Amino acid sequence: MKREDPLNDLPTLPLRATPGLHVQDLAWLLPASVLFLLALVPTTLQAQLLLSGALLAALVPCHYFGRHAHTLRAQSLWRLTVIAVCTLLSLRYMHWRATESMPLQFGMAAMVGGLLLFLAEAYGFVNMVLGFMINSAPFHRRSVPLPADERALPTVDVFIPTYNEDAAVLRPTVIAATQLNYPAHKLRVYVLDDGGTAQKLADPDALRADAARRRAESLKALAERYGATYLTRERNLHAKAGNLNAALAHARGELLLILDCDHIPTADFLRRTVGFFLADPKLFVLQTPHNFVSPDPLERNLDTHHESPAENELFYDVMQPGLDFWGTSFFCGSAAVLRRCVIDELGGISGRTITEDAETTLDALSLGYKAAYYNRPMVSGLQPETFAGFIVQRVRWGQGMWQIFMLKNPWKQPKLRLVQRILYTNFAFYWGFAGARLIMLLAPPAYLLLGINLCDTTADQLLAYAGPALLGSLASTQFIYGRVRWPFVSQLYEIVQSVHVVRGLWEVMRRPTAPSFKVTPKGETLDADFVSSLARPFYVLLALTAAAVLAGLYRWQHEPWNQGAIAFVLFWGALDLLLLLGVLGITFERRQLRNEPRAPHEEGVVLHSGRRTWTGATVDASSTGLGVQLSPRPEGFGGLAPGLRVDVELPGRQRRLHATVLGVRPRRDGSVGVGLRYAFDSVLQERLAVDLAFGSSEVLVANNRRRHAGRSVLRSLAALFRHALTDGLDHLLHLRELWVQRQRARAAQRRDKRRTMDEHSHEA
Repeated sequence: MKREDPLNDLPTLPLRATPGLHVQDLAWLLPASVLFLLALVPTTLQAQLLLSGALLAALVPCHYFGRHAHTLRAQSLWRLTVIAVCTLLSLRYMHWRATESMPLQFGMAAMVGGLLLFLAEAYGFVNMVLGFMINSAPFHRRSVPLPADERALPTVDVFIPTYNEDAAVLRPTVIAATQLNYPAHKLRVYVLDDGGTAQKLADPDALRADAARRRAESLKALAERYGATYLTRERNLHAKAGNLNAALAHARGELLLILDCDHIPTADFLRRTVGFFLADPKLFVLQTPHNFVSPDPLERNLDTHHESPAENELFYDVMQPGLDFWGTSFFCGSAAVLRRCVIDELGGISGRTITEDAETTLDALSLGYKAAYYNRPMVSGLQPETFAGFIVQRVRWGQGMWQIFMLKNPWKQPKLRLVQRILYTNFAFYWGFAGARLIMLLAPPAYLLLGINLCDTTADQLLAYAGPALLGSLASTQFIYGRVRWPFVSQLYEIVQSVHVVRGLWEVMRRPTAPSFKVTPKGETLDADFVSSLARPFYVLLALTAAAVLAGLYRWQHEPWNQGAIAFVLFWGALDLLLLLGVLGITFERRQLRNEPRAPHEEGVVLHSGRRTWTGATVDASSTGLGVQLSPRPEGFGGLAPGLRVDVELPGRQRRLHATVLGVRPRRDGSVGVGLRYAFDSVLQERLAVDLAFGSSEVLVANNRRRHAGRSVLRSLAALFRHALTDGLDHLLHLRELWVQRQRARAAQRRDKRRTMDEHSHEA
């Protein structure tokens, strides 16, 4: 089913989410009540097995026909059927867990441990049901065409806030922002430099003050070169929210486009978004996806970036359209357009929490305004390069969402719909995954090592209740999220964040206003392999799990009366062992020298050098360089070598760029891959290079769809084995090498010390 059409063919769709009590807010209560009552019906173990088998069998045609449905109505029917079946299986399991399996007769340790495990499972169940609710009816918007009369278009200010990022990171964003396809007299671009404030320039540390001054001067020159306005302020108050609010005093646009300094917009960004605000005067924010051209630490260190969907696509491609149906999509800090008059009514961007974006959306919804989501990638951004940077970002998100719930309770806000209150609660509740995941990791060692009975059950009961619920969860996850999230990847992301997020949330619980805004580092380069300092807690978890697996193998052989339960927990522990080895692979930072990744790109190209020409097509592109594959030729590629200056002709654009050959790599098919670095001689050429690499949203859509093929559970399990046995063991081998080097260094120090003592003794 085609989801994107040319602008002129797109109808104007009504915007949802007017405040008040809506029919769809309560429509889910009746089927939910029916499922709940069915879950309470008592059955024999044999009847439960038959019921579970029938429900699981029903999922097979639902999965097949749902994936191949050609109409929205059919897709919705199959989706709701899958949700209902899987919810019933999980409800039956949770009812059994609560009423028949709690370990109440094995002592205090078993009671406490069993309760914690049940709470972790209950958390997972509630989180799953809320996910089903969000994704029950995803709402896919189409762009609203702009009027032909430019006089009817609103004025737009583009804000690009920055703090400590290098000018090279901002350069392509500023270039792209100043060449958006929008009337020039109605567009102004501002670089908001929070690293060049008077406070920063007067830093008592002379080196820091000098660095801030030099960076500020480079950003001023950058803004002037490309037609943007440079702004800063006196003091660094209230982090990003304060930076944006200070800039509001200098800007007068009716709409604001906010871009992170590394989010390069496509040329059609405003053409595809401004129309929504003309269609509905109550619309406050229109969010678009955060699309990334660089890998995050998991994708980079496990080398999955070019084949698997990006981690953020689960949220932006699946969850946000679902939230949009309920009128609860929210501002995510960048790649969004906001209505200025609403911001003024709010008194500025909200800054009481460290997630000013979601907080501001809640405040606007509380005044009766609307939020909407347009699912088309139109920015190219950078992920955190290091695991430490990734954790800084995620902990800030988790802390901010908990702050919003604790400081601005959505249940006390006026004009919110029931579902909006529930889902804003869920935004905080979601981050509980960190504690639940740690409990689930510690459960196998508690049982296999310490003999603590966490569940009073038999193998037959596990087969009848736990097995179907687990299979149903896998089936629903594959059905709803399979395009954008492979099996076991979510577990890796959750485990790798768990310890650090728990620590961050505990800080919020102790002092809700204590956490401060920490900027996510961007544009870093890694010139050597190293182990992240944040990996240490996972060594403890790995050692505990490995010991539990060994103990489980021993107990399975020596406790024949209990082999069923031991086998179940042993399988659980073995899977955790693989996941923890995968986590070690993620925390083993790989060498990376290129700080500006290239995005996939395909376009005809001709290289010229004197009278010689070579034809081919682009492979990838950035704002500073180009990858090209040249077509085979009988006479070969004589004269094409590193250092050669060439003209890059783009026949489809009737334009040329100048470049230097960086590398030449022959391919088996007779073609040759060529790496080029641009040699600009004008601003126009710089603008062309940015437009070539990042200017088309059609290219971004195509690049994302290439990675949406999905992967089966078995193939994903095989990939997990591979990552555990290669990347995870690489981490451990690197530690061993470091230990050997340290021992050698200590031995050398001891020898030197002995030699010195001997020399002193001889002299004496």
